Amino acid sequence: MPETITLAVRPDLPSADAQRSLASWLRADDRLRAGVAPTPPEGAPEGGVDVLRVAVEDAGVAMVLVQAVAGWLTHRRDDVSVGFSRGDDWSAELDVPRARDMTEVTALIEATVRAVTP
Repeated sequence: MPETITLAVRPDLPSADAQRSLASWLRADDRLRAGVAPTPPEGAPEGGVDVLRVAVEDAGVAMVLVQAVAGWLTHRRDDVSVGFSRGDDWSAELDVPRARDMTEVTALIEATVRAVTP
């Protein structure tokens, strides 16, 4: 049974555009495409685009997810961060400066793999 990782892009002001961009970036990877929940369409009520949900089948896909988010962040010019969470028991955050630091990315990959592996 896949785990669902919730991704929230912060700050909130540009989140709809940033989240659409992140969703598009994630869907470009064959291993993630099917697991990325669609974002609400244009004109959805305010607050309708506040998170992305990604189904993660196993530890390998969890690694791909974190690497993809880190890749997306390294291409951002604005100062954004992506919060990762799974239910009420695990959360982590990655921002632009830390996405450029492989030690930080590796630590988040390890934490994410532990979160989705029984």
